[in-house]
Amino acid sequence: MKTKLVWLTLLAGNAWPATDTIAQWVKFQDSFEHAFTVDVPKDWTVKGGLFRLGYSDARPMIDLLSPDGRINIRLGDVSIPAYSVPNQSHREGEIYDLGAQAQLTVAHYRTGQEFADAYGQSRFKSVCATLRSEPVDSEAPVRDFIPDEIAPLKSSAGQAAFLCGAGREPRTAYVYAKTSLYQGFWTLHGLASFSAPADQVAVARAVLLRCSQSFQINPEWTQRQKQLDQEALAYQRQRQENRRRQISMQVAQFEASMQRMQNQVNFFEHGQARQASQVEGWGNTLTGITPTVDPYGNPRNVWTGPKNGYWTNGNGQVVNSDLSPGAGWQPLQPTN
Repeated sequence: MKTKLVWLTLLAGNAWPATDTIAQWVKFQDSFEHAFTVDVPKDWTVKGGLFRLGYSDARPMIDLLSPDGRINIRLGDVSIPAYSVPNQSHREGEIYDLGAQAQLTVAHYRTGQEFADAYGQSRFKSVCATLRSEPVDSEAPVRDFIPDEIAPLKSSAGQAAFLCGAGREPRTAYVYAKTSLYQGFWTLHGLASFSAPADQVAVARAVLLRCSQSFQINPEWTQRQKQLDQEALAYQRQRQENRRRQISMQVAQFEASMQRMQNQVNFFEHGQARQASQVEGWGNTLTGITPTVDPYGNPRNVWTGPKNGYWTNGNGQVVNSDLSPGAGWQPLQPTN
């Protein structure tokens, strides 16, 4: 008989699991730009914040781990870019380089359901010996937590669930995704996921719901972001007019800051890649991953960058560059 995911029966009738199993909640605040706060269970390990990769490319993410290590919850994902719709100049899978404003991945619009299915396969493949899709027939334990400043042309939400592993303690893996299409580009307007053993799924759902409900963006940060968006337009005009040398020292410093943040994102992706087996198809495009092999034939997933080449050194570092960074660096060969 086919295994049923436990929460499908626990939550029949939209009865939400109580959070009284969590003794105490505390506020987590983004330490990078003080952009947001969110309620998290006390004594859980919480990492993340607001990762800025460009004037208009700011990605919130928090990753939570229960004290016993059995529940992992993620709100957002720093590895997910914004997407540019393909056109005559840019084909699917390419990087649309806007310099210090943003880096967009070119991809056809995907519905929330399509994205949830693909993201789940990529996100959990490294931690699940087997991964089997399961039906979802209850309300999503997520509330929209990112306000939409621009009315989209269309948007859709979807959720996907998976039976992760087998044997004595199979786990449930879950993804919620909401995508929004605008003129010429589209974004993930909401992304949340968790993995948990069967007896902890109700707790995972309750924590995810509380996190998404309590997510608050700092109004002062919103005003600063609007100013940055205006600066991005001026920057882009200068860039398009080939007057980069006239860019002020302030912008140059901003670009240097973006590079430091990019290095943090690369570090996160490299940590993921060490655990992950190769993901396939357009899931690579959606999650910003490029499968490569090193000179010894070992597979290596790297963060997709705007340059054509990928290089690694003896310390496991990876650089995205058209030219060799120098002595001791060896090329990685993309496999797709």
